[in-house]
Amino acid sequence: MASKTKKVYVSYNQLHDIIQQTVRRTKLCEKFSPTLLIAISAGGFLPARILRNILKGELGGKSLPIQTIGLCLYESERNEIYKTQWIATDLVNDPLAVSFSGQRILIIDEVDETRTTLSYAVSELEKDIAKQRAASSQEWVEPKLGVFVVHNKSVPKLGKLPDGIMADSYFCGENVGGEWIVYPWDALDIDEHTRLAASGMKARELTLPSDEND
Repeated sequence: MASKTKKVYVSYNQLHDIIQQTVRRTKLCEKFSPTLLIAISAGGFLPARILRNILKGELGGKSLPIQTIGLCLYESERNEIYKTQWIATDLVNDPLAVSFSGQRILIIDEVDETRTTLSYAVSELEKDIAKQRAASSQEWVEPKLGVFVVHNKSVPKLGKLPDGIMADSYFCGENVGGEWIVYPWDALDIDEHTRLAASGMKARELTLPSDEND
């Protein structure tokens, strides 16, 4: 009989604490100082909003813009990904387009499991950056990309992030195993979810990522 995947419950309070502690522990503002947040739908929505508020306090009251991208993973042998929502990037024809020049762009998701979605998001943004750079008639300042995840699962990765991001722009709240993480937005009974999260936190130990660049 196949064993059931262990569930780990995370409450709203725990999520907030993890994000706040990660910002401070990794010295995110000092090392990266983001100017644009990009939330991956839908798991990145709440972490991005919490992160923005925390960064606002750390950056002296400066509020950061949040953009959203939607990606759908079609699980097959090819693990194909489709865009369901994307950022407007055509600066010539779209008045709502976002300029990447000089931006420090932080891509946010709740969990890094196979890394397929994150690697696709970074790759597609790099293509858009290249298009803007080629079409720019003004002085171009090369942007920087970073990634923020609440949890990184210690499982084999199918996707790959650029070495530059992994070296100094990958910010992770907690490393976990292959357990099933149940976030508060997945709950039907939030009180029961919070109770399970509180009892689970007492029963388990999570390994914090080592920050070798500190």
